[in-house]
This record gives sequence, structure tokens and C-alpha cells, in this order.
Amino acid sequence: MKIKILLLFLATTILVACNSEKSEIKQQISDLETEVETQATSQSVTNLFGKYDEYSKTFPDDEEMNGRYMYRAAGLAYRAGNYAKTAEYLERGITGFPNSSITPNSHVLLGTVYEENLNNMDKAKTSFQHVLDNHPNHEGAERAALFFKPADVKLQTLIAQKEAVLKDENGNVKPRIAADVYQKYTAYAEQFPDDKTRTPDYLLKGGELLSFMNNPAAAAKSFEQILTAYPESKPAPSATLQLAGLYDDHLNRSIEAEALGQAFVNTFPDHPDLEKAKYYLKPEKERIGTRITELEGQLYPDNGAKIDPIAAGKLIRKYEAYSKKFPKSDNAAQYLYKGGEVARSSGDMRRAVSLLEQLYENYRTYDKAPQALFLAGFIYENDLKNLDKAKELYNTFMKKYPDNELAASVKFSLENLGKPADEIIKGFEEEKEGS
Repeated sequence: MKIKILLLFLATTILVACNSEKSEIKQQISDLETEVETQATSQSVTNLFGKYDEYSKTFPDDEEMNGRYMYRAAGLAYRAGNYAKTAEYLERGITGFPNSSITPNSHVLLGTVYEENLNNMDKAKTSFQHVLDNHPNHEGAERAALFFKPADVKLQTLIAQKEAVLKDENGNVKPRIAADVYQKYTAYAEQFPDDKTRTPDYLLKGGELLSFMNNPAAAAKSFEQILTAYPESKPAPSATLQLAGLYDDHLNRSIEAEALGQAFVNTFPDHPDLEKAKYYLKPEKERIGTRITELEGQLYPDNGAKIDPIAAGKLIRKYEAYSKKFPKSDNAAQYLYKGGEVARSSGDMRRAVSLLEQLYENYRTYDKAPQALFLAGFIYENDLKNLDKAKELYNTFMKKYPDNELAASVKFSLENLGKPADEIIKGFEEEKEGS
């Protein structure tokens, strides 16, 4: 009797300990999931993968949670763009824990990954067919059935689904979804060039997404394809204007931008955007000046303190283009100086010193040439940590402008170049005590 009681006590103790360990690992997983969701780091993601694996090895009989953890691990890998690892975790969940309630979802996601990301149509077909055969009423059955539809219908449906979730609640484009839907736009255009309605529309949308993703050269090719292959399509006017904008703002092809503006006026004389096209017919100097004024107004959105990096990049390019094309203009030196300031404010220090040094070399009679030289030296010293270059510019300043109001600051910088802050402070204190 005592032995039975002892064995029962021992079994109960083991069960309690086991449940305690299980609860502890579950809590650790929950905490890591929260951390990854709020502020993911490579270490926290690695730790979470490790905990999922630890749970499956320690408690292999818990099919429900293991299936779910494998599915979550697959989702984590999918968001990171590691599709092979996504498929690996889904396969583990399906084969190792088939009775988990999440298994149908795993089949659907596995089929999607094989079809859209890994280009393995045989395995995609197997996964989707399993869903249709074994879970015909599952919410993922519609996606599974889509695999077996004609290719054009399938792509149109997938594109519509992606477009529906392309923007967040604030109207901002989600970069990962944008890249995915762009790939589908491209696939449709390649497979169905004879669809003169949808293909040019997808090319237009693809070009707009590429512009959003700051790839103007690729965006231009998408718009060019519309004008070459589908010049009479509905998207052609918009493609013409957007291509002119890319040529003018990003690709330094102002002559082609002007030609597109003229083509728009000739081809679409009654279009509501006619005045926008006429902008490109203005003299280039006036056009760049107008664009500079527009971009300067966009530099700090909503009158905030934070600079808009996209507007800053466009503005700097316009400052540079104006100075190169009209070097004798009264505004050329001023625009180089402003470009240096904007580049510095937006964190592009190398571009800042390049513009400031251009100003000093080419416009030494400009009233802000001394400030430009000093600021370039300051950036080399404090931001780029190039003390040799800073010393060179500071010495040039003292030689050229010994009586300038900034000379004292330059002299101080030269005397303390490379010294740590505490040493400079100590020097101040010693000087104060000696006086």
C-alpha cells in the first residue's frame, strides 16, 4: 500500500513539474512574441525560433500547440522574406502535428509559398489539392481553388487581393506588400501583353509603386513601356506626365521631358491635365526655379521640425542641376549653399561637403563663401571624423579670411582638433585659474 502511495505521489510530482515547465516555456514564448511584435531585433527573433523548437522537442505530444507554434514560426520567417524556412516550418507542422486545428491553414500557406515565392508548382498543387479534398469548407478553400483557375484570372484575383491591403489605416503604402504586388503586375504584363486594358493599367500602377520605392530609373521603364506598346490606352496620358516628371526631377533628361510635354499637348489637347503638361514647355531655367520653390515649401511637412528626406533629395538635385546648367546665374552660388545646408540637415554629410566645397572653389566672391569653407571643415571634423581634411580647410580659412567674424572659432577648432571634450574643458579651467 505504501509503495502504491509512493508511486502515485511520484507520478503526481513529475506531472506537476512537467506542467510547470510547459507553462514556463509558453510564457517565455508569449513574452518573446510580444517583444518581436513591438520592437523586433535579430536576437529576439532568433530566441523566439529557438523557443518554438524547444517546445516541440520537449513536448512532442502536444499536437495542438506545436502545430500552432510551427505555423507562427513559418509566419515569422515569411515576414523576414525567408521563404525556404517558411516552407520548412510549415512542413514540420503538417507532418509532425497533423491533428492540430491549424493544419488546414498550414496547407494553404504552404501552397501559397510554393506557388508565389518558391516557384514549385508541383508542391503547390499538392498542398492546395489537399485543402480541397479534406477541408472543402475551410476559409482557405477559395485560395486553394484559385490555383486551378486560368492564369490570367488567377493573377487578376491575386492582384486585387494584394491591392486591398496595400495601404495601412493611415493611407501609407506598405513596402513589403508593394514589392509583392509589383511582382504580380510585372508577371501579368509579361504573360498577357495582348490584354490592352489590364496590362497597361498594371504597368502604370507598377511604375507608380517603383516611384514610391525611390527607383526612378525602373519606374521610367514601366511608363516608357506603356507609351511604346499601348500609346492609345487609357493610362497613356498619366504615363506621359509621370515620365516627364521623372526625366525632369530625377534622371537629368530635361530635353526628353520637354518633348513629352509637347507630345501631351499635341495628343491630348482637351485633357484636364493640359496645364501640367505645359509646365514642361517653359524654359528650363524657369522650370527648375519653379520646382525649387515648390520643393522648398515641401521640405518641412505640416510646419514640423523634421525634414522630409524625399523632398530634400529632390531639392538638392534641383539645386545642383541649376548650378551646373546656369553657373553664371545670380542664384547658382546661393543654391549650392542651400544644397549644402539641406544635405547636412537630412544627414547626407558627404554630399553636404561636396556642395560646400564646390561653392568655395567656384564662387569665392560670394558673400557666404567663408561660411561655406568653415562649415565644410566643421562637418569633416565633427561628422565625417576626417581630421586631416578639416585641418586643411581650417588652415585655408585662416589664410584667406583672417579677419572674418568666424576666424576665432576656426582658430579654436585648429588648436583643439582631435582633443577629447574633457581635455578641452580642463584647458579652459586651467586658463581660467591662471588669469
